[in-house]
Amino acid sequence: MSSMIIHLITDFGMDAPDHTISQAHLVRNFPEAKLIFSPQNFKKGHVLQQAVFGKLVSGHFPDQTIHIFRVGMLAKTTPRFVLGHYANQFFLSPDNGILPLLFDDPNQENAKYYQITPSERVIHPLMQVYIPAINKLIQSQWTPESAFEIKPQLVRSAMPEPTIAGNQMRLTVIYNDVFGNAYFNLNYRDFELIRQGRRFVIRINHFTEIQKLSLEYNDVDEGDAICTFNYGGIMQISVNAGSSAQLLALTEGRNVILEFTESITTN
Repeated sequence: MSSMIIHLITDFGMDAPDHTISQAHLVRNFPEAKLIFSPQNFKKGHVLQQAVFGKLVSGHFPDQTIHIFRVGMLAKTTPRFVLGHYANQFFLSPDNGILPLLFDDPNQENAKYYQITPSERVIHPLMQVYIPAINKLIQSQWTPESAFEIKPQLVRSAMPEPTIAGNQMRLTVIYNDVFGNAYFNLNYRDFELIRQGRRFVIRINHFTEIQKLSLEYNDVDEGDAICTFNYGGIMQISVNAGSSAQLLALTEGRNVILEFTESITTN
């Protein structure tokens, strides 16, 4: 690999000492690597938020990127860790359900999982688990099957499924980003599969409906809502120059109705 990329995702802000210390350890151990940092405000132990963020961004990275989820685990959780290899990228995280949620691999055919939990008690996962695992990966010339044991059992979490009744789907907000954009439990592949060329309407409330997909915010006027599938192929409802979480009350757990009509659209 000519230029290693390490992407560190954390649940502590840029002002935290841990943010600077994490950067220092990565620079010291991998001085030639390109480092990208994504400090987020995840709720502790909220694996759905963490997985959705990873799904939104990971597809934009080149092959062989290493993504590290340096996120906190709940107090009563046994600290176990896993290396995932999926879509020509590597993912290191707690074994708490993040990676199965992140990977678009419903039949568990394309993702490989490897054991990286050390025998000693883990206090500092970056230094004790993730950096040593990356070094072993480098030494193996990026063949994890030669450096790690396959992880036979994995903690798995389930993405909330849309409810389908007739021509209607009941969708749920699964993530809000820092700008208040709302992301739903529907990807573009399934949307088109169910749509079958039909027109649709998304009913957000008594006053707001969306009847077409947009490519960018300025497809509508400021203050109006749009629906896109831009990042990670996940359905997103946003407000141009506004927050859908604040202006449309589209906060995590909120539902909207997606209804398909019988007429076929050429758009």
